[in-house]
Amino acid sequence: MKKTFKFNLFIVLLFICLTSFAGYKYVSKASDNNLDSFSQAEAIAVSVKNHPEFPINPNVTVTKELPIGGPSGSTAKVKLTTKVELSGKRTVLVTLTKDWGITVNGTYAKSFWKYKVTPNDIELLESVDNDYLLNIIK
Repeated sequence: MKKTFKFNLFIVLLFICLTSFAGYKYVSKASDNNLDSFSQAEAIAVSVKNHPEFPINPNVTVTKELPIGGPSGSTAKVKLTTKVELSGKRTVLVTLTKDWGITVNGTYAKSFWKYKVTPNDIELLESVDNDYLLNIIK
């Protein structure tokens, strides 16, 4: 009888330990996801400070009609996209893309800015700014 009681007690304690550990792992993972979501939103907010025309929601494309060179009143429908990638626990890559949908003198008018954002820093990793092409349209 004592052996059965000890065995049952051992099984119950083992069960409690395993379920506690599984619950801790689930809560820990959920809080990590909340930190990632918060850091993504924060990274986008910092990145679009110099580019306020871009959407603040990740992986969304907004189309705006913007003026271009050429006859007075000429416009183009420009696609603005904000793309977000996690590059580590507290590092986010934010890419802002401006697609004019026009080729000028053999060059497609598309611009982008790729930022590496951490809680304390923002760094421009790469950029191509072809917006000037729209001003040379006659």
